[in-house]
Amino acid sequence: MINGHGDDIYKYNDVRCNFSSNIYAGFSHHGLFDHLRKTVHLITNYPEPSPVSLEKRIAETKGIDAECVMATNGATEAIYLIARTFHHCEPIIPQPTFSEYADACRDNRGSRRIWWLCVPNNPTGHVIPKKELLDTISANSNDVFVVDASYSAYTKQDVLRVEEVVGFNNVIMLCSMTKDYGVPGLRLGYVVGNSRLLDMIRANRSPWSVNALAIEAGHYLLAHNNEYTIPVDMLVSERQRVERELHTKGITTSKSDSHMLLCRLPHSKACDLKEYLVDRYGILIRDASNFETLTPQHFRIAVQTEKQNDELLNALTQWISQL
Repeated sequence: MINGHGDDIYKYNDVRCNFSSNIYAGFSHHGLFDHLRKTVHLITNYPEPSPVSLEKRIAETKGIDAECVMATNGATEAIYLIARTFHHCEPIIPQPTFSEYADACRDNRGSRRIWWLCVPNNPTGHVIPKKELLDTISANSNDVFVVDASYSAYTKQDVLRVEEVVGFNNVIMLCSMTKDYGVPGLRLGYVVGNSRLLDMIRANRSPWSVNALAIEAGHYLLAHNNEYTIPVDMLVSERQRVERELHTKGITTSKSDSHMLLCRLPHSKACDLKEYLVDRYGILIRDASNFETLTPQHFRIAVQTEKQNDELLNALTQWISQL
């Protein structure tokens, strides 16, 4: 799925507004850049074989034991490590959702089950109600549950918290510093769960999977956490406004509880709309047709500022007028 992944901005030269990425783009990283310039000499030595110092820092920030945290090279590394660890489990993957779960579990089979639940879900933005999630976990206590909370900072709904997860013996949570701090190029995430579960996953981890600059950046970001607040109220409000405007243009949307919108064109193909928007306006959207169960008419956006959202809506009006 990697080649069909979202945010393929690297393919284009003149993207001004990136709706393809689900990451908030409004942060200033000048302080982080300065810090990394001062610490770039770290690349001349090997990093920690396991990023223990960063795991301790994350644990302190979250108020949990360090043994309950495992830092990874992005949430994607964690997905493949978990799938490898629980290769004997039959995957339960509600669709549509992030395709890496299915790719990582392609050969998994067995009598025990492993559930992959993205909360909020990618690409729909929908949040499984917390009570429903807890009831499902309780009713299937012999199964393993992976809760991907990468987008939890982008919803106002009540979601499962890190400190709650460590109390379960069958729940693993994926967390993404990429999404929380807007640093996808660093590839930095972490897994939370009770120490027994994490010890099983750690046994499959390769040494030096998190590089020295990513570790250093993680320390900096956690120390400056107050500078990285996602404006969730604004984003959800804009998502609701954009959603209403899309409906007036005949574009339907799936239920969302976050900043994401899974959209469906009435007739045309999303790939054609994508190329039109990027060529004519420098606006990039996510062609969502390669998500399982979706169609060539599906695309996904993550709302941006009011001005940028208006640019997208105006461009869509022009597209529709030419059909």
